Amino acid sequence: MAMERRCGWDTLLCADTQHYAVGLLAREMRHACLELCCSIALHLLWLLSTQEPRWDLPALAFLVEVLECLDSSECGDSVVEVSSRYLQSECRERRRLALRALLELIDDPSMAEKMWSLTESLMDLLWDSDAEIAGMTLITLSFIFLHKYMLMSTPIALQLAEALVPLFDHDNSQVQLLSITLFRDTMGFLEKEEKPLERPVRQSLLPLFFHCHDENRRVAEASRETLLCVAEFLKRRDLERLVKKEKLWIFANCLVRTAWKPQAQPGEAP
Repeated sequence: MAMERRCGWDTLLCADTQHYAVGLLAREMRHACLELCCSIALHLLWLLSTQEPRWDLPALAFLVEVLECLDSSECGDSVVEVSSRYLQSECRERRRLALRALLELIDDPSMAEKMWSLTESLMDLLWDSDAEIAGMTLITLSFIFLHKYMLMSTPIALQLAEALVPLFDHDNSQVQLLSITLFRDTMGFLEKEEKPLERPVRQSLLPLFFHCHDENRRVAEASRETLLCVAEFLKRRDLERLVKKEKLWIFANCLVRTAWKPQAQPGEAP
């Protein structure tokens, strides 16, 4: 009856919307018969882990809706394995469901280590034009690096930092906020190895300065905090003082005058 009220059965009959209807069915089943619902989800997870069924999209949709009711210590490995495959899918909806599955695991700190192998695939998704996918990817990466920062290598941190800077100007304010925050954390991971990270950090100065005046208060605050960290990272005491004293109207002039100097040509005095 609940499915009928929401036109779920009609949606189920259409191939393009079938997975939405299956997700709705899973949500309704959770209320009516949770034990049966969990049994179905575990069976679907086993099938997705061992086979590549033609109906994998509705199976993923059902599984994602029930994952929070399952024990991550028992099924977490399988969820990460399945998600790893679908993160690289050409189908955007499969990528989105794979990310939703991973997000269901982030309440369990032990899952961060299991997800570490997904880092490269996740960073590729930062370029996705879909704001929801980019946002979920940033949350997942933040979770992984928060718990595994001691293992973050310099090349990975550098690749991540370079990918994050363009996201500061994303159309979605949540993506902006998440990317700025993760960028600040990334600088903390490599505070003892300044040279590799210097280029993306310098590139972040102007976009962070502009976003200090963002209409979104949270984005503006995160930008100011990160801009202060950037000034400290670059050992720019002049810029650091201006940010602390909130004299941002002077910041741009100071930056233009001193941030970049022309490189000496071969044979010229430095």
